[in-house]
Amino acid sequence: MIKAQVNASNADLYAQLQKERHKNKRMMRELDLLKKHVYNTSSSNEQSSQEDNQAYAKESGDDSDSVNDSGSAHDNVNDSGSAHYSASSSNGD
Repeated sequence: MIKAQVNASNADLYAQLQKERHKNKRMMRELDLLKKHVYNTSSSNEQSSQEDNQAYAKESGDDSDSVNDSGSAHDNVNDSGSAHYSASSSNGD
């Protein structure tokens, strides 16, 4: 009697194991597909980002003198930005 119960329990556990293995395989396939999709998407984003950076570098290459002249104004922006950061961080957040 006990042996029959053990065998039945083992059969149930084995069936559960098979179901879990099947789910695991399916999830691994889905994960692989997702990885490929993310990799392809990030690769295409990198390419367009590099193209944007190159276009920006070409455009801003002619304005290099005007950027240097406005350097002091840029420093003022940084100072006000840090003052804003200090004020926002002192709010008790």
